Amino acid sequence: MRLKPRLLDSFTAVVDTILPAVPGDGPVWTTPGRDLGLADRLPRVFESLPHDHDRRQLKQVLRLLGSRAGGMVLFGRADAFTAMSQARRADAFRSMEDSPVAKVRQGARALKTLTALLWVTSEYPATPPSPWTEMGYPGPNGPPPSVAKPIRVETISGDTDLDADVVVVGSGAGGGTAAGVLASAGLSVIVMEQGGYRNESDFSHLEADAYRSMYLDGALGSSADGSILMLAGATLGGGTVINYTTSFPTPDGIRAEWDRVAGFDQVFTGERFEASTTAVEARFNVNRENGSPSNRDRLMEKGLRGLGWHVDEMPRNAAGCTEQECGYCTMGCRIGAKRSTLTTYLQDAAAATARVITEADVRLVETEQGRATGVTARVGEHRVRVRAKTVVLAAGALNTPAVLLRSDVGGAAAGRYLRVHPVTALWGRFDEMVEPWTGILQSRYSDQFADLDGQGHGFKFETAPVHPLFPSAFIGWEDGASFKRDVLGLGHLNVAGILLRDRDHGRVTIRKDGSPVWKYRISDFDQGNVRVGVRRAAELLAESGAREVITSSVRPVRWIPGSGSLEAFMEEADAVGYGPNRTSYFSFHQMGTARMGSDPETSVVGAHNETHDIRGLYVMDGSCFPTASGVNPMLTIAAIAHRGATILAEKIG
Repeated sequence: MRLKPRLLDSFTAVVDTILPAVPGDGPVWTTPGRDLGLADRLPRVFESLPHDHDRRQLKQVLRLLGSRAGGMVLFGRADAFTAMSQARRADAFRSMEDSPVAKVRQGARALKTLTALLWVTSEYPATPPSPWTEMGYPGPNGPPPSVAKPIRVETISGDTDLDADVVVVGSGAGGGTAAGVLASAGLSVIVMEQGGYRNESDFSHLEADAYRSMYLDGALGSSADGSILMLAGATLGGGTVINYTTSFPTPDGIRAEWDRVAGFDQVFTGERFEASTTAVEARFNVNRENGSPSNRDRLMEKGLRGLGWHVDEMPRNAAGCTEQECGYCTMGCRIGAKRSTLTTYLQDAAAATARVITEADVRLVETEQGRATGVTARVGEHRVRVRAKTVVLAAGALNTPAVLLRSDVGGAAAGRYLRVHPVTALWGRFDEMVEPWTGILQSRYSDQFADLDGQGHGFKFETAPVHPLFPSAFIGWEDGASFKRDVLGLGHLNVAGILLRDRDHGRVTIRKDGSPVWKYRISDFDQGNVRVGVRRAAELLAESGAREVITSSVRPVRWIPGSGSLEAFMEEADAVGYGPNRTSYFSFHQMGTARMGSDPETSVVGAHNETHDIRGLYVMDGSCFPTASGVNPMLTIAAIAHRGATILAEKIG
């Protein structure tokens, strides 16, 4: 599937609209978008989109932009977008962003995000994008170090049949932990990971390269309506290699809720889960001694303390972090400070002779007479079949249910109860240089508003390292001049992240070809909590000293503290809205699509992580969560996997 020249012409018109020539000092301001050559790079990104469905949708909106009839559909005018003046194109694009038709808003957001991606990223450190200099963004801190890879990966050169006691699908917080426990117990284990094996030597610290090579679907996958970008790991070690190192234990109230919802008697509140939490904390080296606050965290803490709101230090699974070397670890930790499964449990598994297969797309769980007998996968052009007495699925809450559904196992609840911790953010522009890409990933947080309804639903405040693509994708577009000012002012921005514990849920289904569809629409109830988060984040940034506050809505809403009313700001934010493709959302945490419980109608696995309908088939990842955890879930996933794998080893060892 290719992009024809007329579709590239449509994209060039979009780029010229979003990034027009505006008054400023230097070509990054004054060069019109049509002269940036971004359309020349679009075909490669187009080919890397997760599915043919995504490519068809992009082609459709580009095709409509090139015709008068398409203009009527997209922005209510019988004009081809490509034939309009710059000013009229800008009006038309704003109409698309504000359209009552969800598909049109989805198309506008996709075009804006693709334009931003191509503008501010590069895969070649010798040719940094022109915006970096204006931002003050230095790019990678030199080339990566030369570090040997300690884990041996199996070479698959033809159709292959293998045997093992246990095959583990996935290698992140769930699969990596389970593999380490099971192999250390003396069982023969094969680990199958969808991504490749990358370590310190491969961490280029270029966003485009990192996202393409270590994130699920190249970090381009989203909910079915395009409203929530779904970020997850797809590399040996999974999300633990590219996450923020934040290591919260499962809150006591959530553990009690999970036992109640699941119909369990002291599973999550029991001693074994507590012991597993302690064990994974120790193996991951969770501590608060390596969390020196970055400028981002210092500013957030200043605001929180000034308002008298809760603030505390982050527990983190890292040792030896330095302000000078940190900030880039969402693209891999070059100094080996992050205690991911890649540097802990997977090395334990390899030392115990576990075999590891990467680039493995596991398609089916094989069963016979109600019992799992192995899995089949594709590794490149080759079929790999692993015959095993036990199968452990730990492919994450986005892909584990797809394997179950393709295999026609897991029961009625497979794929249901998807929760995603929707994240939006407000941006503060400061007079001083913040350099938000530098420093420890996250070291402070606030639970001031974690329980807005008395049932544990609310939000956390957290910061995050900010590299060029993040604000370019998150901050909305109203006109070319303000968008350039926002993005090129990156060095002076700080982010107040609103991490929502969602009450309501979506589901995962599969297409005819077996690929997953992530259906999730943020509910009216959860939107109400987002609104509270937007207001409180504005107060927080103002107290931190921001001279301007900017929302992440499709049309940015701005507030100048001290010269404008917070109430007027909220009225304008309310008018834009908090629903799909009106406010920008990311999901860094996906949960619940093969959840634990006692009732086969509402859960997939029981108290020991074995599926209700198939013996010998286990799930040990974030899919198991009965509801949303409300905290960064890595430690909870690892504790579930450690507990489940320990029980399994006792059973079959």
